[in-house]
Amino acid sequence: MLRSCESMASLSLILLSCYILRIVAGNELNETTTKITEVETQNVNVPFASMEIEASQQLDGIEADSTPHFICKLSEPSHIWWTFSDKNVTTINESDYRARFDLKKASRKDSGNYSCRAKTYGGEFLEKTISIRVIEPGKTEPTQDIWVNATAPVILKCNFHGFPLRNFSWIKGNNSESIEDLREQTHVIKVNETYYVSMLNFTRVYRNDNGTYSCLSHDFNNLVIGLRNLFVVDVPQVNIDFIKAVGADKIYLNWTVNDGNKPILHYNVKFRKNGTSDIVYYRERISGIHKSYVLKGFEKSTAYQISIEATNEIGDSQVYTDQRLITTLNEDPVFVPTGIVKGITGGSITLGWTPPPPGLKEHVHYYNLMIIHGNEKKEAVHHAQSEFKEHAFTDLTPATTYQFKIAACSYYTQQCGNWSAEINGTTMDGVCSAPQNFTVNCHFDNISRSSSVSVTWSPPEILNGVITRYQLDLSGISHYRNDRSQSKTDRWGPVSHSTRENDYNWEFRSVPANTNYTVRIYGVTRVRSPGKEAVGNCSMPGTIPDREDLNARSWRKIANDGRHLFKINLPRISERNGPICCYRIFLVKLAPYKTWADLPPPEELDVHSYHYAHLSPAGGAYVAEMFDSDHLIPEIFLGDGHTNYNGSSACNHCIGLRPKPSPSLRLVPEVPILINITSLPTTSTTTTTSTTTTTTTTTSTTTTEVPILTSTVSTTIVTTSTPVITTTTASPTTTVAITAPKVETTTIPQATLIPNADSNVNTITNQLESLTTIEATRKRRDNSIGDNMLIENTSDSGQFVPIDGFLDEHSNYTAFIEVTVYGSQEGQVIPAYSGYLNTLFGGLEPRAMVSEQGGTLGVILQVSVALILIVIILLVALCALHRYTKRAEQNGEENINLRNSIRHLCRSLRGRHQLVAASPPDMPPIPKNELLQAYVERHRDSDYGFQHEFELLPDRFTDRTTRPMDNTVCDYWRMIWEQHLELILMLTNLEEYSKTKCAKYWPDKDETKNFGDITVEHVRQRTFSDYVVRELKMTKVGERDSRTIVQYHFLVWKDFMAPEHPHAILKFIKRINEAYSLEKGPILVHCSAGVGRTGTLVALDSLLQQLADEGQVSIFNTVCDLRHQRNFLVQSLKQYIFIYRSLMEMATYGDTEVPLGQLKATVEKLRQRENGKDKTRLEEEYEDLVTQSQKISAVLEERKSFSVGSGDENRIKNRSELVIPYDRNRVILTPIPGREHSTYINASFIEGYDNFESFIITQDPLESTIADFWRMISEQCISTIVMLSDLNEGSRKCPRYWPEDEAVYDHIRVSYIQSESCPYYTRRELCVANTKTDETAVVTQYQYHGWPTVEGEVPEVTRGLIELVDQTSSTDVESKVPIVVHCSFGSDRSSMFVVLSILVQQLKTEKRVDVFTTTKKLRSQRHGMISSSAQYDFLHRAIMNYADLHNLTEDESNS
Repeated sequence: MLRSCESMASLSLILLSCYILRIVAGNELNETTTKITEVETQNVNVPFASMEIEASQQLDGIEADSTPHFICKLSEPSHIWWTFSDKNVTTINESDYRARFDLKKASRKDSGNYSCRAKTYGGEFLEKTISIRVIEPGKTEPTQDIWVNATAPVILKCNFHGFPLRNFSWIKGNNSESIEDLREQTHVIKVNETYYVSMLNFTRVYRNDNGTYSCLSHDFNNLVIGLRNLFVVDVPQVNIDFIKAVGADKIYLNWTVNDGNKPILHYNVKFRKNGTSDIVYYRERISGIHKSYVLKGFEKSTAYQISIEATNEIGDSQVYTDQRLITTLNEDPVFVPTGIVKGITGGSITLGWTPPPPGLKEHVHYYNLMIIHGNEKKEAVHHAQSEFKEHAFTDLTPATTYQFKIAACSYYTQQCGNWSAEINGTTMDGVCSAPQNFTVNCHFDNISRSSSVSVTWSPPEILNGVITRYQLDLSGISHYRNDRSQSKTDRWGPVSHSTRENDYNWEFRSVPANTNYTVRIYGVTRVRSPGKEAVGNCSMPGTIPDREDLNARSWRKIANDGRHLFKINLPRISERNGPICCYRIFLVKLAPYKTWADLPPPEELDVHSYHYAHLSPAGGAYVAEMFDSDHLIPEIFLGDGHTNYNGSSACNHCIGLRPKPSPSLRLVPEVPILINITSLPTTSTTTTTSTTTTTTTTTSTTTTEVPILTSTVSTTIVTTSTPVITTTTASPTTTVAITAPKVETTTIPQATLIPNADSNVNTITNQLESLTTIEATRKRRDNSIGDNMLIENTSDSGQFVPIDGFLDEHSNYTAFIEVTVYGSQEGQVIPAYSGYLNTLFGGLEPRAMVSEQGGTLGVILQVSVALILIVIILLVALCALHRYTKRAEQNGEENINLRNSIRHLCRSLRGRHQLVAASPPDMPPIPKNELLQAYVERHRDSDYGFQHEFELLPDRFTDRTTRPMDNTVCDYWRMIWEQHLELILMLTNLEEYSKTKCAKYWPDKDETKNFGDITVEHVRQRTFSDYVVRELKMTKVGERDSRTIVQYHFLVWKDFMAPEHPHAILKFIKRINEAYSLEKGPILVHCSAGVGRTGTLVALDSLLQQLADEGQVSIFNTVCDLRHQRNFLVQSLKQYIFIYRSLMEMATYGDTEVPLGQLKATVEKLRQRENGKDKTRLEEEYEDLVTQSQKISAVLEERKSFSVGSGDENRIKNRSELVIPYDRNRVILTPIPGREHSTYINASFIEGYDNFESFIITQDPLESTIADFWRMISEQCISTIVMLSDLNEGSRKCPRYWPEDEAVYDHIRVSYIQSESCPYYTRRELCVANTKTDETAVVTQYQYHGWPTVEGEVPEVTRGLIELVDQTSSTDVESKVPIVVHCSFGSDRSSMFVVLSILVQQLKTEKRVDVFTTTKKLRSQRHGMISSSAQYDFLHRAIMNYADLHNLTEDESNS
């Protein structure tokens, strides 16, 4: 916009300029023209309104029959309307700024100019006009095919409808060049604006004009095409393509024919014998449906020339004569193959046959194979040119005999030769169906308190062979609360058992109670394949807790407010054996001169009320406290008059000992008694209906003591089995009445007690005093507690309400605990009882009475003596601290000041070490055969036993490090020289956790470095799986002699941690001891701080020697001794536990390494049977490996999770539910956007000899997981695949996951390059390309062919697998990428290959092997590894044969 501040000539000039600029700006923003029809020039306000039009379709291309809309938009509120040819049309005003016009079902007549007009509320008028054109899509009329004789004229027509139409042309077929060739023959007639006729004119047509023609035109948007078929009818044309003699009198003829668009009626064949000019017609016409034919009737060994002609409705073709001479054979080719059964499985039989002789090979094109079983027949065709000379019949019935026959066939004659002689093949046993009538029952024997699970079954309906045994697996799960009231889940088992084929029942005995059990059973046929499972469940009822848990109770007497109480510890009992309903504490008041040994067992004891037990001279048992399982109190005070029972309804339904009727107790002592009860509160009178009442009235004065008078009143007490007490209280006189129905009272002489005449009257008087003066001697909990303690009250459930009354200070007490457990049936409970607690006296002991008379003076003297002792101790401690500090400063040590001492004290008080650590206990040694049990006991409750034991170790204040740093390397070498050290053990890496842990104090290979006046030369280095051995040469300036230093550098041990597997460090210690001798002096051991890893190794070395020499180890004492020599040796709890674990495995398994020189003798010895045993030592060793590993794994490791693979979403990707990768080492694929669960594949990383992930074991791909398999190959940069399965192994067969040419799986393109057949395997090269990243790699696949088809069997010969291991190890010797190994489930076969690969590398590197440890380590990384003793035996044979094949034994002997 132009603005001028200098030229302000007139206001009208300004207005005119602004108006012109607005028009220009509007023209730039809109394609159409905005026309202002009215301007009020007299108004000085400048118009700012603008108008825009939006259309839903292109304006010059509105499709017919559509409903486009046009929206007129204004920048200011206006009145808007649309017009067409100056006539208003229907306008939809959406707002003051928008108005829409809809053109409903547009047609050609709707083309034209449309205007949007608007008048703003400010008076401005605006108008914009658009021009639209309605178009009609092009189309052609259908027409019929045109048939015409050759040389006749013809016109092809296309009728086009639409608007606009342009660019008419014709094209033949897909030949774009024909457009120009046909342009001169094309004519277009315009009928009207929307109708055109395009014609293609032929003056004469020939055979080559035959075909499909397309008429073309363009409408507004698209190309319009119409098809016209032109059929030129002519005589046929025939050509002989192939001719061959197929017998002594037969010639095979094959030809092609152009039928001239009319069916061939017949063919005439002519032939001429070589050497003659006579042309002879073949004896019969050949039907027109043939394209090949076998001509017969010729002479043998004779040459012929063949001619042929074809005939249709138009006429005969020209005769075609083949110029070749065809000589018939001397005799007919006859070949009858001989069938061979090459392989069998449970569902398939592989059939092979003899190949034809070379002279007949060209006449055999395919084989017809037939399988017969009864009336059932199956046929198959196998092409002779196939790569495989065998055929597998699948989906057969197991354990069934079939007959087979084969015939060789020719494509020329379409005939087959004679059938071969029938051969028989019997399929192997297959998988039987599940056993029938399977029942599972849980039993609990109340007498023996033992549990058992019994199962019964009947044979499977479908046997599929001969069943040799039944396999049962029992597992259980229990949910319970432990002794810390935590919800726990305990998984038991699995326990396996095999029964004979004729046994149909079994009983699992001594199984835990309160467990839900699942039993799985399947039959095993002769091929040892598991059949289909039958699954049963049962629930074992709960039982009472273990006896040791019940008896783990203690109590003691304490004083409180002048009275004595019993404090009992009542820890919670684990509910593993069954859910606990109620805990009850029974107090037993003993009769005089009686102990708990005189009592019957607790379950036979009579239970009475509290007051009966205290009134009866014979005492009695009563319920003192009661708790349900949710409200258990761990510490309870008995005898305080306070009951903690919360009224839980659970305990009211769980009753063990019920109240017994109390025997009559009559006591009529003629003893006057004066009882002071004036302090009791006044209460109302409670009256109970009775037949006879005996009342005792006592008159008292307002004194504070309770004197006992000698002759004031006579007291009579009557107790029956159902006593009711009525108490009437009034001050100052109180009447206590004990009422019983129809009881006769008898006054008896003083001190006479019925039924026990030996009791003392004073005892009864004291009992009465304690009952009636309760509230006068201590504060009551409520006003009614005294009455509750006196009334023998039972609840509605038939049990006594617990009353924790005061103790009789002149009687002895014992106690026991009743625990009731819920039974298996509704309302059933099972009671259990602890033993009696030790006897406690209810009052003061005689010695305590004497001590109380000491008075205040004794207390003052005791306090004074205690203060004097404390002062003396502090003075001695300060003196000792001063002397120690002074000596430390003189020795250059860290100053131990008061601040450091207090800091250490505070650290100890925080719980890092218990105070007993200053003087650790002397723990007894652990025998070799008890190490496993000792580990189990300490491992319980999250290593609580280890933690407790570790905290008892002594601790000191300083921390010195011995690792050489950059500024101390020279001192380090000087120490080595001065101390004449020859062996160095380095247990740290140079860097850990991104921190420098040690300086590199040795030179690199073939280098020499100077450290002060000492020169160190690197001589040589050997690398093993877990450590490196370096030989260094050391010389000093001024010294002529040089010294050899050997450094053993352990590589796989991080600071504060422990190795994952003990065998590596055990092997390392063994190598050190082999290299050490007394002449070499002390061994220098260092890590980073010189305490954690160093202490662990030193302790292990000492303890291993103890284990070998003494058959027992003192782990705790040994570490204590080491810590007294150097601070903090064995620094962390994990390292302390690792010592236990290493010793446990050494005690359990022993040393299983075999030197190369002893390999053959050791294997032969292991394969022998000793003392008439059924199993060889090798089989026993394998069983020991399996059983002991399961026990130790259950203790050492938390259950390894495989939740990803076992999830519902990934279950279909697994071939077997028993072989699922662990989450911690599974192969994780890159996720695919938009596809859920795309990261899972059934594959596991496996550690190789060098502890790297050198292998990936996976299952055979399924049809649905082939893409995932190739994604894994690409993402992991795999270059080698080892395939240990075949393509025809029945239902578990591996699909052909590689293409014959090229295939694409998701974004992975796989191309076949080449293959090579070797004696034991086939080698293929494939190109794998990632289309996303453009990365390409060549992958080599080795398919091994030497495995038996019988499931579970191993190869008889080890040579094939040895060669495969050699081939793959030499290919990937420098590569760090894993080798992918796969078999059916990714288990047994793959594991044998991986173990053998590791053993070969170990044998070549170390000149020794450890088959046992390698197998054990592999089994911890994936399910199903080395699953039979046969596979374990094969590994021993294979590694022994490997040593012989490579002459390693001879090399070892020579060296």
